Amino acid sequence: MNSIWVDQVGYLPNGKKRAVLNFDADEFEVTDESGKTVLSGHTDHFGTDEISGEDIYVAVFDELNTDGRYRIKAGDATSVSFKVSGDVYNGLMKDLLKCFYYLRCGDALDPEYAGEYYHAPCHMSAAKVFGEDVPEVNVTGGWHDAGDFGRYSTAGAVAVAHLLYGVRFFGDLLNTGSDIPKVVSAGKTLPDILAEVKVELDFLLKMQREDGGVWHKVTTLYHAEFIMPEDDHDDLYLFPVSSMATADIAAVFALAYTIYKDYDGAYADKLLAASLKAYEWLKANPEPLLFHNPPGNGTGDYSEDEDISNRFWAACALYEASGEDKYLKDACAEYKSLADYDAHAPRKGYQGDVFTCMGWAEVAGLGSMSLILRDENNALTDSIKQSFMKEAGRLRTVASKNGFNLCMSKADFIWGSNMELLKYMMILSIADRLDGSDKYIDLITSGIDYLLGMNSMDTSYVTGHGEHAYRNPHLRPTVADGIEEPWPGLVSGGPNMGLQDARAKDVDPDSAPMKCYLDHEDCYSLNEITIYWNSPFVFVLAHIFSNT
Repeated sequence: MNSIWVDQVGYLPNGKKRAVLNFDADEFEVTDESGKTVLSGHTDHFGTDEISGEDIYVAVFDELNTDGRYRIKAGDATSVSFKVSGDVYNGLMKDLLKCFYYLRCGDALDPEYAGEYYHAPCHMSAAKVFGEDVPEVNVTGGWHDAGDFGRYSTAGAVAVAHLLYGVRFFGDLLNTGSDIPKVVSAGKTLPDILAEVKVELDFLLKMQREDGGVWHKVTTLYHAEFIMPEDDHDDLYLFPVSSMATADIAAVFALAYTIYKDYDGAYADKLLAASLKAYEWLKANPEPLLFHNPPGNGTGDYSEDEDISNRFWAACALYEASGEDKYLKDACAEYKSLADYDAHAPRKGYQGDVFTCMGWAEVAGLGSMSLILRDENNALTDSIKQSFMKEAGRLRTVASKNGFNLCMSKADFIWGSNMELLKYMMILSIADRLDGSDKYIDLITSGIDYLLGMNSMDTSYVTGHGEHAYRNPHLRPTVADGIEEPWPGLVSGGPNMGLQDARAKDVDPDSAPMKCYLDHEDCYSLNEITIYWNSPFVFVLAHIFSNT
């Protein structure tokens, strides 16, 4: 089938504009809503690339800078409609942030703000400590992590970090409204993004034991069926402390301190005290305390092979927050340990420099961002900056090898491939800030275009955004609520060559990487959502907004 793929949400007037065609068409035209041709041009033939398996032609229409709604036509094919406007991504940003509100756990949703997506209070009972005969613990609140109702310390910390580093690098995020209840803290009304993040921070505070260690997760023993959260009445369990969770919480509380101190000093001090307590636990327990699901538990594992990157992040974040040399010394030691480990132990999934990685399993890149924010002239910071610039160069090379200008290779199409892309786009955003030349904006824009429909599935991977936006996320409430459309702004995990669930086996295993996708609620390996897939998109859009 002859197809023309575009960013289904649209393009900024002064930004790069591409469409990708999978058929031989020398010429193309752009038409407005009335069908009038407003621009025409010639395509460039890229050839066949590995990630799409298609013979690609590219139409560039940068000259189209007048606000309006348009389509691309070539041969007998016509694209979906798209918008050109300076505010083209404003609604997207609002919805990406609003998703965290819809994912709140506990009694926090207000029908005035949640509308038809409101659900009754959920998971309000105290949690038992798995394997221990001790009093139950109140750990209400926070965000449901993903398609299930679990809440996980490391995943939550990383999602919060993406959002708060976004605030630190791009202060305009504080002015982005997401239509949630206002929160007054110490007499000051918090910006929406800080009000929402505080929901998760308050939950993570509850996940810390008296001795400073942090429980790895709170879930039921097994995932619930596809029911509403308030109908999940199984017992909640806190699972053992891990050094990864403890380090991540030490890091994210230190990061949060640097922001909340300008609004509520007492709350910020509470976060910093909890960070220091977690860090003291880490110093008292230098050996890795890793986590794997114990027998009898079948919820998310979030296991990691080492905790060095987590400890590195914690040291960097506390150094950025305090300026105390002892944390810089620790960061240098962890940097060396992680570099040595990385040189001898192959990592799973991530293709780039470990010191630029910002996912839940490898968080050294988050520590690197703290050092970049402090921006001191020292050997460690210099090395970190070099890592980002080197990685940005690698990503430019990768993008040159496909017709979508996409900084992804075949190896990146794993479970959560859209997050792999978003992490790369975060790296490019930081490199763009370090370089100051705006030469990475084109790559970032191409990534946004891909996520919003310029892909060989002709699918926008954000619910409610794009004529062909996916509609069936693997997410219990959107299946069980009886409402036809899911709430907008949910980012899908995206194509995954692994096809690791039963429904995904319906996809031809010989498909090109970009086509290993199915929009079905059963496809947890292709179409689940998570808080840490939305959060990097917020960061990346904040960077785009800062450049317009």
